[in-house]
Amino acid sequence: MLIFPLLLMVILYFQNMFGLRGVARISSSVYWGVGAFLISTFFVRLNNSKLTFGDVIGFVPSQNIELTYFIFIIVTGVIYLLVYLLHNQFEIIDNFRLKISEKILCSVLVICYGLALLLIYSANWAMNHFKGIAIDQIIYTLTQPLDGTDSSQIDSFIFGPVIGVFVTLFITTALVYSLVRVSKSINRFLIFRKIRYRKLFLTILSSVLLIAGFLISVNEIGYAEVKAYFFEKTKIYETNYVNPKQVKVTFPEQKRNLIYIFLESMESTYVSKELGGAEKQNLLPNFSQMIENNQAINFSNTDKIGGALPITTTSFTVGGMVAQTAGLPVKVSLGADSQTELGNEANNYGSEASSFLPGAYSIGEILAKEGYTNTLMLGSDVNFSGRAKYFTEHGNYRLLDYNTAKQQQWIPDDYYVWWGYEDEKLLENAKNVLTETASTGQPFNFTMLTADTHFEDGYMSADTPRLFKDQYANVIHFSDQMLAEFIAWIQQQPFYENTTIVISGDHLSMDQDFFDNVPSNYQRTIFNTIINSPIQPVNSKNRKFTTFDMYPTTLAALGATIEGNQLGFGVNLFSDQQTLPEKLGYKYFNQEMSKRSKYYDEKLLKKQEALSSSTK
Repeated sequence: MLIFPLLLMVILYFQNMFGLRGVARISSSVYWGVGAFLISTFFVRLNNSKLTFGDVIGFVPSQNIELTYFIFIIVTGVIYLLVYLLHNQFEIIDNFRLKISEKILCSVLVICYGLALLLIYSANWAMNHFKGIAIDQIIYTLTQPLDGTDSSQIDSFIFGPVIGVFVTLFITTALVYSLVRVSKSINRFLIFRKIRYRKLFLTILSSVLLIAGFLISVNEIGYAEVKAYFFEKTKIYETNYVNPKQVKVTFPEQKRNLIYIFLESMESTYVSKELGGAEKQNLLPNFSQMIENNQAINFSNTDKIGGALPITTTSFTVGGMVAQTAGLPVKVSLGADSQTELGNEANNYGSEASSFLPGAYSIGEILAKEGYTNTLMLGSDVNFSGRAKYFTEHGNYRLLDYNTAKQQQWIPDDYYVWWGYEDEKLLENAKNVLTETASTGQPFNFTMLTADTHFEDGYMSADTPRLFKDQYANVIHFSDQMLAEFIAWIQQQPFYENTTIVISGDHLSMDQDFFDNVPSNYQRTIFNTIINSPIQPVNSKNRKFTTFDMYPTTLAALGATIEGNQLGFGVNLFSDQQTLPEKLGYKYFNQEMSKRSKYYDEKLLKKQEALSSSTK
């Protein structure tokens, strides 16, 4: 596809319609050629949302080749015609020359304008591409490396905000060029005849554009959320956080195994309306049947099938995993005092800091202390978003990820789909790992993370039944089927009798359009179910709880007793003790979680000597 913009550059260079010389001649040709490429790419992407960045760079696109070439030919031809008309229809002003200092200011203006556009377009893209995204996740994601990221997300950003910025810059500068260099009308404005006025105008305009871009982008995210994250402080850690390290947890003499499955973006929303969800057809028939037949426990926010209320600081995968295993959120501190006291570690702890939440004390650490072996298995790169560091430091987990699968020859070296390799293969490999782990005779904690149900639209393999019009619905339904078969296999194994299975979504889905028909007054919740628990809850219905509560609840499901029934911000749901959302109010609790905390920064994000709890 690059052939047509390159051809345009060559033609314009040799024709040299504007009589330019040297660098100016080359720059002019490149400017129009790049503009043709960007605008063509923009229109091609509108027609084919699956187009990748590699397809665009290639000379032969992989999809819709005829239409793609047609668009590039038309756009390139139109731009050539535009340049020709500009040359022939208007009189070029030769006496309007910019000083070097003015050229520098013009460059600064273009950069400020581009940055302003990037802020606006990026904020708009994030809020629309990631449904329900919070400022916490945006900041955390920006501090992480791209290793392990799904390439479709990168392509979406490139074709969205990045291409949008350059297309807008091209069109704007072309219009300004026509006005200033080609039209006589510019001389009518006396202000532009004096250098100092031109400099002042360029300086003010640059500042205004940059400030406006920042304010508009903040408005896209939400002023209240940004204000709370950067400027408001909370004392909720001092008053309501319980340090798990100081809580006595007593295990039964015969320790139960734990299989904990994080299901990507799994919601209770997916069950039918009759059962408590928001769908016309039940997308989780197997899970819901187990719950309805009392073969599994479901903690619910209603009297039907429900789940955990979402917390903004846990709305992404690593945030959800930390919440359920350590009872606290993942936050990045960008405040001035945090920078002064903690340095860059406060921003980069997920990837570059020496440790990940050193003040946290997780279920992995508790179980390791009790003689359990900890294993984390997933089909993506475990290094993504600091997961490897967290699970290594907090429980010394054995990590089995996409890279391990290649090393063990579970998949070919060049195999890569979705985030690594699909759940169907992951679950088959998990059977072998579980069999091997159980054979040691030690109690074990086998934790797994799926990925097929990740937005956008999920991963649909050749084996996925096409039962619904919507791809995401088919993927969710097939995930329910695969997990049901996996659970049935576990129930046939010798170790099952002494094993508790906990299944939970990591967070709400961020799919763009799947939830458009969900009523605005419906409370979307994170799915959970517990199978083969040795105890029963006092009350599992009409509870206000969050995924923080899964931390002590999971230990209770292993038969352990917890002094005070609280760990971190989580309360044991098997008990009759109020959760923090029930005690403080869900809205208030969620708001406080978004605020900055000195306690979090000093004692959890970067552990200090005196790590103490304010409540017991």
